[in-house]
Amino acid sequence: MIYIAHRGFRVGVVENTFQAFSKAAQLSMDYIELDVQLSQDKVLYILHDARLDRTMNANGELSQWNSQELDKVRSKDGKWPIPRLSALLDEFEHKSNHFPNLMIELKGKKTGIPTAKIIKEKKLSSKIVFSGRYLPELQDAHKICPDVPICLNITKCKEFPLDQLYNINSQKHLPLPFKMISLKSQLIDSEKFIDKCHSLQIQALSWNFIDYSNPIEVMKQLMKWNIDGILFDDPKTVLPIRSLED
Repeated sequence: MIYIAHRGFRVGVVENTFQAFSKAAQLSMDYIELDVQLSQDKVLYILHDARLDRTMNANGELSQWNSQELDKVRSKDGKWPIPRLSALLDEFEHKSNHFPNLMIELKGKKTGIPTAKIIKEKKLSSKIVFSGRYLPELQDAHKICPDVPICLNITKCKEFPLDQLYNINSQKHLPLPFKMISLKSQLIDSEKFIDKCHSLQIQALSWNFIDYSNPIEVMKQLMKWNIDGILFDDPKTVLPIRSLED
């Protein structure tokens, strides 16, 4: 199974920061999933929300701030900056043998092209997966880095929704050559989604376990249905699931 740290973990750490990424590395996760947004002056930053308010000690949309301003922003505990994608990639290159691969979600508008360009420039295609719900961004990134695998977050994808996936029977009907498709855990109530992905030779992933009182039981059920990968929110749930595979 593929072990993915969702936003570098969301429990016990500040998500999408070097604190969270370090925890993912300590637990030898296969991937760190992270989200990119563009600043006003077109610098790529790692933040899930369009707005700063929830995780940072600042207000407003990240896209309205320039990079000099954003570099001064810290998490609500005052300790952690918003990472630039370039800074994480520099760290990744330095510690590539001891660092998980990266699943980069193209969260913000117009992030596909600049993200793909920096990955191509640094020759990191073999260590990256592009993910997202916006097909235009994934298509832009795929044109520049056609060898980078693509993970579609189909949960809220308007251009290729879940119903459309269920209605196709061949890879040639896919809008892009998806290697993976992820679906919110609350929407997987049977083997149907996983079996459909497997019939198209696509890996099925699931995310959003933070709201369950017992997420491990939900993950165990997905494993019985042969899920290919889980995006973990809480680092404490990783080892119990790994022990089931031993």
